[in-house]
Amino acid sequence: DTILCFSDAAWRKEDNTAGFGCTLVDKHGHTLHQGMHTERNVSSSLAAEALALRSAPAQHSNSNGFSNVCFNTDCQSLLAAINSKAPPADLYRIVQDIEHLSSLFCSVSFKFVARLLNSTADRLAKSSLCNATVTLP
Repeated sequence: DTILCFSDAAWRKEDNTAGFGCTLVDKHGHTLHQGMHTERNVSSSLAAEALALRSAPAQHSNSNGFSNVCFNTDCQSLLAAINSKAPPADLYRIVQDIEHLSSLFCSVSFKFVARLLNSTADRLAKSSLCNATVTLP
């Protein structure tokens, strides 16, 4: 069985803080897991999207015996970086981590979804960022 992993990020330029949201859904549309967290020192909105995809739900889905996963994102630039033979330098290590996590599954795919279909992950990411305290240098 394939599970769907939806991820999204919200990024605040003023203090380089990102909020991440992810949700795991089974083939019947039942939510298996939702999570959100915040990270500081994130250099760009694209890096935030990549970190969201790399985050805990990928590890969570593998640890619960799921062998096939489809990662869904509303960020076409991220998909281009993942599919590139030479991702941008600032994403190189994150893309390598995503490739390593992908190797833990029997089948992995990455798919672009419209923002409307990614609304739960988007809401979680924005909520996580909203709850983060602003820290200016």
